[in-house]
Amino acid sequence: NEQNISKIRTTKVYTQPEVLELAEEPINDPIGYCPDKDIVATDEAGTTVELDGFYEGLEAGRWVVISGERILPGADGVRFSELAMLSAVTQDVQMVTTDSASSTQKQPRPGERKHTFIRFAKKLSYCFKRDTVTIYGNVVKATHGETRNEVLGSGDGSKKLQSFQLKQFPLTHVPASNPSGVDSTLKIYVNDLQWHESDSLAGLQKTDRKFITKTDDEQKTTVTFGNGKQGALLPTGIENIRAEYRNGIGKQGNVRAEQITLLASKPLGVKEVVNPLRASGGADRENRDQARKSAPLAVMALDRLVSVRDYQDFARLYAGIGKASAVEISDGRRQLVHVTIAGADDIPVDESSDLFLNLRQALHDFGDPHQPIQLAVRELMFIVISTNVQIQPDYQWEPVVKNLRAALLDAFGFERRELGQDVLLSEVISVMQRTPGIAYVDVDTFGGIPEKQVDESESGKRRLLTPDEIAEHVQALIDTTREKNRPEPRLRVNQANSEHPAQLAFLTPDVPDTLILNQIK
Repeated sequence: NEQNISKIRTTKVYTQPEVLELAEEPINDPIGYCPDKDIVATDEAGTTVELDGFYEGLEAGRWVVISGERILPGADGVRFSELAMLSAVTQDVQMVTTDSASSTQKQPRPGERKHTFIRFAKKLSYCFKRDTVTIYGNVVKATHGETRNEVLGSGDGSKKLQSFQLKQFPLTHVPASNPSGVDSTLKIYVNDLQWHESDSLAGLQKTDRKFITKTDDEQKTTVTFGNGKQGALLPTGIENIRAEYRNGIGKQGNVRAEQITLLASKPLGVKEVVNPLRASGGADRENRDQARKSAPLAVMALDRLVSVRDYQDFARLYAGIGKASAVEISDGRRQLVHVTIAGADDIPVDESSDLFLNLRQALHDFGDPHQPIQLAVRELMFIVISTNVQIQPDYQWEPVVKNLRAALLDAFGFERRELGQDVLLSEVISVMQRTPGIAYVDVDTFGGIPEKQVDESESGKRRLLTPDEIAEHVQALIDTTREKNRPEPRLRVNQANSEHPAQLAFLTPDVPDTLILNQIK
């Protein structure tokens, strides 16, 4: 249409130019060690990471925490954090290869600016989604306990065996690589001169500036000084006995990841705080029954490890350890002592925790220095029981099933089972039949589910099952038993070998789906 064309020709468009910067090419490759052949990470075998800016203050030997979402086939949202040490930090540009007619050479990527590259001392254990990763650079070690400074009292040179009680309790002990496994946080100062703790006053000289401590059943700690013959007397003075210590100990210190978000007091420059890693290794004091059971073991190894049994007894007596087993095995190249441990009351024990590392060091220090040792944390086997119960006449279901559940959890709980110990169906039936009000039981399902399975995406590594996966395995076990129309007479538990630790099979109230009790009406 000539009329439209003429209008177009007379049209004027007023525009203003806008400078557009060339966008950076996004990097979507994962971070970490990714052995899956379908996943390609640009970083070198999980040891290097290219950061998105210039970061000062990072240097070799510094600890960092890498936190992010792991890449798992069929599972999303699984977050994990791990501790790593920096072995090198460089400020550089990314070089790219360019080809010309005459030669091939490397030059900085277009628009490249100097930014930070970090290298880890060891490759990361897992594969992370890059856009979910946070690297925490200001990492400090924290242990349980609140710091106290208090005056205990006044010394009297005319009194023997003077004693003072700490006002706050319980006294904090921290992991150490000695035979007991712990060091006290208590420091005593007399006239501003430090005195040192001793295991006993016996054998001390009259000039030794030492003291002993005793903790009662209420966890209150008393400090006792010498009598002038075994240990020095306290010098006379006014409020000249001072104590520095920390109080607070036990399982309550095993906080979850990201549970700590507040500080009692903030040092200058601290904006916020968080714990990306969970705490582990915190254990309560032994009760009387546990102490009575452990007492004979104290005279077995005597802090010198010769036989395989010595390694087992030493590990069992170590503070924070509830169970231990030791066997001599071969890894295909040499004979070694494999020690499997479980935390007291089955507390979590991470392989990066002070408890684990100090125990491993102590086994080397007090044993044959040429004896290879492999230390591992137990693998839990969930006992699964599904049974139909007929109660006797005149009994009510609710109190009977409550007592039955308590009896099973006690008989097959953590304290009653040992590492590598099989579970017999006859044992289970015997416990149930001894419960008052039970007429008979008909066991539908009896078996076990390991807490770990092979992770296909990570070159055969074993990972913890998720709660949903545990529920699926329980249902699969029930279905399999129904098809066979009879439960297995024995739950076989794996012993330790070169690839896996010993298993520990027990009932846990934390997974209620593993103990199903139905009434026969």
